[in-house]
Amino acid sequence: MQDSVIDKLVKEAKTRDELSTLITVLRPIAANTKSKLVKKWINQSLKKSEILGEKKLMIFLYDLKIRQLYHLKENLEIVNVLLAKMLSLSEELNDYDCFALVNQIIWHVEKFKGNKNISKSALYAAFDLVEAGVLKDSYIISFVTYSYAIEKWLSEHSPYSADLLKDCLAFFYKKGFYRSLAQTIGILSIIYMRTQETRKGLKVIENIMPNRLIFENMPLDVKGIIYFFVGVVHLLSMNLRYSEMYLTESHNYLKPSYRRSIYFSNYIILDSFLCTVTALQGRLKFALGRIREVDKRLEEDFFKSNLDDNTKNQITHTLNLNKFYVYSRLKDFDSNNYHDLINGIFVDCKTHYSDFMLLSEFILNANLELDKLNELMNINSFSLNRIKHIIQFMKANKEDIKEEEQSQRYLKLIEVLQERKITSKTTFIENVFADLLIAKQLHYLNRYSDVHTLLHKYKKSLHKIEVLELRIFMEAFTQAGEFNNGDLLAPALHFMAIKRCREHNFTRLEETLLNQQQTLRRIALNRLT
Repeated sequence: MQDSVIDKLVKEAKTRDELSTLITVLRPIAANTKSKLVKKWINQSLKKSEILGEKKLMIFLYDLKIRQLYHLKENLEIVNVLLAKMLSLSEELNDYDCFALVNQIIWHVEKFKGNKNISKSALYAAFDLVEAGVLKDSYIISFVTYSYAIEKWLSEHSPYSADLLKDCLAFFYKKGFYRSLAQTIGILSIIYMRTQETRKGLKVIENIMPNRLIFENMPLDVKGIIYFFVGVVHLLSMNLRYSEMYLTESHNYLKPSYRRSIYFSNYIILDSFLCTVTALQGRLKFALGRIREVDKRLEEDFFKSNLDDNTKNQITHTLNLNKFYVYSRLKDFDSNNYHDLINGIFVDCKTHYSDFMLLSEFILNANLELDKLNELMNINSFSLNRIKHIIQFMKANKEDIKEEEQSQRYLKLIEVLQERKITSKTTFIENVFADLLIAKQLHYLNRYSDVHTLLHKYKKSLHKIEVLELRIFMEAFTQAGEFNNGDLLAPALHFMAIKRCREHNFTRLEETLLNQQQTLRRIALNRLT
């Protein structure tokens, strides 16, 4: 709808019914666009509602006004004043819809302040009314349900959130709430990925990306946030090339106006995800450069004053995992020299989301003490639950044994990994990671034919392993197995894997493969004699 048409509607609205119709028109516009013009329309409509004494309409307009402001900390004082007025009017009216709407706003504002208990209590009170079926306004029902689904997901990782969000999608699409539509699609995709419902997550993406009509009416930052979520989904499923492509597109859309957008936090978050993508692709120097850029950006006054603590801490945790991944690949890496970094990651991984690969590598290489490993084993969180077998693996690896019993340790480590819980949701990359650890123990036991049997199933799917270090590791172990099966070209191909380690500075993997190469040479000499 053109601005001139909205201007005319605002100027001509005089009665309760006309203002009520105007609010219906303003809601999606105010949700999609943060601007001085939209604020002007809201303020003009609010004055008219005040003159008419229409308290319920005033609450609805305060809601729109707050949503124009509450994404920035600098507006928090104004938001508090508006919210107090909204709450006071709601108490006067004793109206279910108003009560639910006010509490949904309280949830957002208090969450932004860091008052989690107050925030959650307000939202649950609002959602109780949704479940009781006493609300009449579909806008309020949808936004309360949406908020409740987000809260349940963030606090409990409840799959029930996906069912609730699907109910909101139709309303957001039909009524033109494109920002809410984009965020719902994105969060739905992430839920499906993190609950390892890979097909459902990718299906959500497939349904939205080809629909060019949806994109035509969207502001650039909304397009950017959709590309952001698509990039994150591909990262979670380890489709690194697609992830980089979509995250880069998102960066291009968001960069020109991120300081004026409600998605300013996503802009810096996507840069931290790009650090992960490039690190896992083996571009360690490039990843380190990105890490430094994000670190520098976090120190900018804009982000310091506007990022809420939870978001800032999550970004910092992701960066620290990336730093550890890169540093632990250096030739002179010694975990004792990174005590502060390791301790920071240990503390934050208990409460923040961690990438599966980065967290697994941290557990394997941080040299955590046994009491810390036990502490992580006892924590119930999505990220840690996914790698409990890796933690158990490291616990078994730290058990004191006599040197002559070393073979028993290898067998114990293999047993831990083989007995890990595998379901239909276990991803391809999780199986690759565990099987490579098993293969390494089998190699130490000189059970080379078992290595070949274990890894042969990956021979035709190596292209699916986009984490470069894992792929080189898999290729090298596969070639070692092929050599034991009589393939005379295998040693040459194994040497190529070592060369690639040198090219990408995978020094620890290079050392492992050089030791393996010595074994291959011994086998070759034995065959000759």
